[in-house]
Amino acid sequence: MKYIDYVTMGFERTEMSCMVEFKETGYRGFALEKKINDNMMVCVSSGSLNAPKLYIKKGNSETYHIIPIPTEAVFDLVKQTKDATPNTNIGSLAC
Repeated sequence: MKYIDYVTMGFERTEMSCMVEFKETGYRGFALEKKINDNMMVCVSSGSLNAPKLYIKKGNSETYHIIPIPTEAVFDLVKQTKDATPNTNIGSLAC
């Protein structure tokens, strides 16, 4: 899936500060995140846009179960969220 596809679905970009990735690639990378509900979110990183992961909060913990999911499942999950409004402010995003 392409960067623009995630942004259009309402994913938010977070800049990373990983020195390991910086040494390997020359940039620090980013993560794209979309909250599905209070207990779930979908995340993808700049180095693996075709490998999204579903994060499910563990009970009363601040940690998550992390499950790789197919890109097709991302569309289905976002479509099912009632607040999944498209991001139409694409022009202002740095890429």
